[in-house]
Amino acid sequence: MPDTHLPWLAIVNPLAGRSRGHSWPTVEQALRDTGVPLEVKRTAEAHDGEHIARRALQAGRRRVLVAGGDGSVHDVVNGIMSAAPHDRANTILAVSPLGTGNDWARSLGMDLTAPALAAAIATGRTIAHDVGVIDFPETVPPTRRWFINVAGAGYDAHVIGRLPPHVPSTFAYLRGALAGLLSYRAPRFTIEVNGELIDRRLLLAFVANAQTCGNGMRVAPAARVDDGLLDLVTIDEVGLLRALLKIAKLYRGNLLADAVARHVRTTRVRIDAEPPAEVEAEGQIVGQTPVVFSVLPSALKVVVPF
Repeated sequence: MPDTHLPWLAIVNPLAGRSRGHSWPTVEQALRDTGVPLEVKRTAEAHDGEHIARRALQAGRRRVLVAGGDGSVHDVVNGIMSAAPHDRANTILAVSPLGTGNDWARSLGMDLTAPALAAAIATGRTIAHDVGVIDFPETVPPTRRWFINVAGAGYDAHVIGRLPPHVPSTFAYLRGALAGLLSYRAPRFTIEVNGELIDRRLLLAFVANAQTCGNGMRVAPAARVDDGLLDLVTIDEVGLLRALLKIAKLYRGNLLADAVARHVRTTRVRIDAEPPAEVEAEGQIVGQTPVVFSVLPSALKVVVPF
């Protein structure tokens, strides 16, 4: 059962950006004013959130609040999911969005003022949230990561891999995406999905559990976090000018109606590329193709607004 007798464990990334006036001290005060008991642990280096979350679950903690951006969420989710099944059972996850993008928090409706965020956590309304699985079958030994929002292979990972460690503004991803188009050459992808084979040059392939990434790109507008499915979205290789227009459509959320895009719902997809393509999840480089994505339905309880 959830550890309702223990305080929430808040895993705070002190380097996270600030979003519309949000800051951890303000959120922390609002939580305490609302009567939410807290124990605060701050990350100090890469992947600290993952290690803190895993150790906390092993010690019996079951209520975790991540305060940071999508990268911080990614680390904490991987800490939770890498714990033994009996350790992560009944875990409740909440997010205080302090990053520059906060795409996953936005999809949940948790991009709230500090008092409203505190009230939502105090109320404790949750949904059963799917979690995506990322397997790299040809690494030695084979490795596994998890994602809760959106992952991708190809151009999006190419851009992310060349951004500074702490993205300075909400427009940094867009600037990097536009600049990278000048030199990027799309690999030839081989994608196995639902018994079909996609074999062509692609700009990128998104595998989405939720709807947005990249600071507001609506890559899968119809995706649901609780349907037990992943949304595969591919975009064909296009020239520089057309690519600019397609990126604009991604932000507007109407690219799926374009002839260069394909959308498939699935529970499993294998992606390979020649030359190998980088793979990202929640804005973190996690490996390179070949890669297999699958989904764990209702794997986590996640706090949402009431």
